[in-house]
Amino acid sequence: MAPCCRLLVYQAAWRGDLGYDIKVDASVCKVYATEIAGKVVDRCIQIFGGLGVSKEMPLERWYRELRIKRIGEGPSEVHRMVVARDLPGGQARVR
Repeated sequence: MAPCCRLLVYQAAWRGDLGYDIKVDASVCKVYATEIAGKVVDRCIQIFGGLGVSKEMPLERWYRELRIKRIGEGPSEVHRMVVARDLPGGQARVR
C-alpha cells in the first residue's frame, strides 16, 4: 500500500514541478490513499475484534481520523468525478 501511495504522490509532485495542472493527480492520490488506508484499518479492527474499537488501542482513533480524511478536501465521490471527467469522453458521461 505505502509504496503505491508514495509513488502516486511523487508523480503528482513531479508533474507539478514541471508546471502541469495536477488537479487530477491530486484526486487520484487522495482517493487511493484514503480508501486503502481505511480498508487496512478496518481489517485490523476486524482482526482485533472488540479490542480494536476500545480506547486502549490506537485503531479506534485512526479509524475516526481516516474517516475525516476521506471527507476533508472533498469526499472521495467528488474526486472520482474529477478523475472521470479527465478520461476520454468523460465530460459527456459525468454531469
